[in-house]
Amino acid sequence: MPLRVDDITNIPELRTRFLAGSEGGARMVRWAHVCELPNPSDWLGEGELLMTTGMGIPEEPSKQEKYIEDLDQAGLAGVMIGENMKAPKDLSALENTAERLGFPVLLTEYGVPFSSVTRAIIDAGKKEDFDRKNAINRVFESARMAIAGLSLEELLQRLAKDINAELRLMDLKDHEKFWLPRGHSIPLNLKEAIRAQPLIFSETQQVVKRYILEDGDVFAVSVPSRRPSVLLVRNAESHLLEYSLLNHIVSILGISIERLYVDTERSLRLGSQLLDDLMSSRLSPYEAGKQMQQFKLNIDSACLAILRPKNQDLAEWSMKLGWIEAPVLIRPQGDELILLVHTNDVPVVQEIIGDGVGYSNPVGFLERLPEALREARLAYVHAGESRLVAYADISDKVPWLPDNLNEAAQTFQKIMGPLVDYEVKNGTPLLYTLKVFLEENRSWLIAAKQLHIHKTTLIYRVKKIESVTGRSLDRTEDVAILWMALRAGEIAGMVSSNTRRTVKLQN
Repeated sequence: MPLRVDDITNIPELRTRFLAGSEGGARMVRWAHVCELPNPSDWLGEGELLMTTGMGIPEEPSKQEKYIEDLDQAGLAGVMIGENMKAPKDLSALENTAERLGFPVLLTEYGVPFSSVTRAIIDAGKKEDFDRKNAINRVFESARMAIAGLSLEELLQRLAKDINAELRLMDLKDHEKFWLPRGHSIPLNLKEAIRAQPLIFSETQQVVKRYILEDGDVFAVSVPSRRPSVLLVRNAESHLLEYSLLNHIVSILGISIERLYVDTERSLRLGSQLLDDLMSSRLSPYEAGKQMQQFKLNIDSACLAILRPKNQDLAEWSMKLGWIEAPVLIRPQGDELILLVHTNDVPVVQEIIGDGVGYSNPVGFLERLPEALREARLAYVHAGESRLVAYADISDKVPWLPDNLNEAAQTFQKIMGPLVDYEVKNGTPLLYTLKVFLEENRSWLIAAKQLHIHKTTLIYRVKKIESVTGRSLDRTEDVAILWMALRAGEIAGMVSSNTRRTVKLQN
């Protein structure tokens, strides 16, 4: 790794000691150069060590002070003065300024050639190149293992060891906790730093951000993948922490994240097919148990859950559930999502998806799946848009709802059958119109706007609904009967919750 100023004073053959500014001994020395000009800061830059016989050091105290201040401001690693050569005899102003700024000033014995210092820095640079090449080789080996099946979290741990750093992967959608490793919250000082300097990356924004913290600097590097994420790097060996190496690492992580998405989408398709097979009784108990075991699900402790989310980002939800090891099968059915999930994981499902959830009692055995679906739908009726409701909590509290799917279908057919027959024959969406009209508390203007029709058209449809069903929407009793019939149709899966889809009734 690069030499520090302290390292130069610790190399016996260089016979160099601190004259002042020993607090700056941790400064890295990238190069050493001789300059006898009075303004070396114009020619030398950050990390470079000025070597001088003292010819350029001014005599006047005020100028000595400015001499050191200019060198420090330019970012030099320090200044090395040949002892008993051409420096002014009184260097007290120079020493005081160096002490104040923590800027290293070294004295080197007369007989030590400056070339020895340069050679030591070159040798250290060779070691730096050697370490960097080894780090790159280790990173590429980790990439090979990732292709062979190493998980994303295991890959992150290996890469951290490869460059001797602490690596954290952050989801840009959630600044409260790290994505990986799991279970780690983001420190308060880093949160505050991110709030002051947001993690925004684009073609016109820098790709690497640096957060200077008391407990160590953190570098943030955007990860190229479909999921907005960023790699946070802390306490890396400084000679390894360069953009080219970080670019290799984030590219490997980006590829691994893409593979994770592909695997998740494949698992989602297979899980949806399995749940469809289970619901349709196409599998023997042995085959069903074997396939459920692959998804880490047990029919004894699993339940069915119903959701009707506004946005269906199935891959995203499935991936998040996978991160927290909550096994689940997800099957879309119209605007519904039917989930087979362990009962204990239902609250986690709702937290991730963020909509109302109704869930059944534990399924127990395959033949009970249709009944569990009915329980989940009954529970969902009471869940609304955001609540989490278990069938066990409402099974003895809603006597006006049907007790099973057959009763729900019969109730719907008895009340709404003529309306559905009229709709099928004439193509006018009367059932959907009724649903929206009741949901909007019989407001003509709001319901018409929701249906994208004129108020006059809505009035015509409502008159037709009353004529076909024989019930008046001005009477509370008839409104209650029609509303409960609609609910029964939703429970039986014969009415869609937010589309115009209905199921043709069978005689």
